Amino acid sequence: MTAILAALAAAWLALLAAERVRADRARKAIAHIVHVNGTRGKSSVSRLIDAGLRAGGLRVFCKTTGTDPMTIDVNGREEPVLRRGRANIKEQLAILDRAAAQGAEVLVAECMAVLPELQYTAQHRMLRADVGVITNVRRDHTDVMGDTLPQIAEALSNTVPRGGVLLTAEEAQARVLAEKARALGSRFVSVRPDGTEPDFDFAENIALALAVCEELGVQRETALEGMRRYRRDPYALSLHRCGRAVFVNGLSINDIQSTVLVWERLRGTPALAGRELSVLVNNRPDRGSRARDMADACARLGAKRVLLLGAAQGFMHARLKKLLPEAEIVRLRNAAALDWNAFTERDAVFLIGNLAGEGRALMTRLREEGEELVR
Repeated sequence: MTAILAALAAAWLALLAAERVRADRARKAIAHIVHVNGTRGKSSVSRLIDAGLRAGGLRVFCKTTGTDPMTIDVNGREEPVLRRGRANIKEQLAILDRAAAQGAEVLVAECMAVLPELQYTAQHRMLRADVGVITNVRRDHTDVMGDTLPQIAEALSNTVPRGGVLLTAEEAQARVLAEKARALGSRFVSVRPDGTEPDFDFAENIALALAVCEELGVQRETALEGMRRYRRDPYALSLHRCGRAVFVNGLSINDIQSTVLVWERLRGTPALAGRELSVLVNNRPDRGSRARDMADACARLGAKRVLLLGAAQGFMHARLKKLLPEAEIVRLRNAAALDWNAFTERDAVFLIGNLAGEGRALMTRLREEGEELVR
């Protein structure tokens, strides 16, 4: 038995050594790796960077996690990442291999880890990116990253490169990120919009992506031209008219700050101006703390009506009765139970919470039965 265990251990160590050799070879073949982390906007920023660098003539391989993990190869072909079982950060090693095999000069990879120790492993043991990006620091995944913004910033800083450069659009927690960058011998670059950014995405996302492109030698106007044609994440923020109301898909937004910020930025647009706000919340069963956060977000938004879909409806109903005593609260069995005719031309319905389960079914209905609007 001892001999068998020793043989198995030796075989396992040999596999690990071979894996490391492959990873080292692949990493050396790629000039730059951009590792994109943060609370919100990772997929959008990754795709914007990808589009800007391609416009500059670079061979780019891009992998986003988003709602559905996707890759964009060096020829611009987009395809889903096929997984057997649960997501595993070893997936990043396979992406590294694919990018090197295609002769990519730059790999843009969205961080797929939430646990701080796995973020560290993905950066310092796997990708070893020389360009780090942290989009922002907001309150999310508090069960593993910490309950305060400085703690969350510390967790996200596990993907700061060693001896490279860190770029971020985060303001409030910039000091925490800057200190981590300095400790690792990396330059720290704070990026803020200058007011000249186009409106095809949020200004912070565009400014951050432009800064990365300029860092890698692509001029601003060239990068912008590419970004104007970028392919958005399949479930990114979108507006749909269904019946007489306008529905805003914010189901990929999971924290209070971002949820409120997005609505404040959209409420004055032509499609939404003058409409009264209803909020539809879809909760997934394994995110109890987010159910609480989404109830608080409804209160911050001042919704006149809240529709509940998915899990934790009893908890949400009780909390909302305290937070929004005047609001109408409606429980829905499933996405099919939502009646477009229950809304008028004065209504705007903001979909928040999560895409899991009934969220996808609701988006399928909106796409099949409604009309997507330009925001």
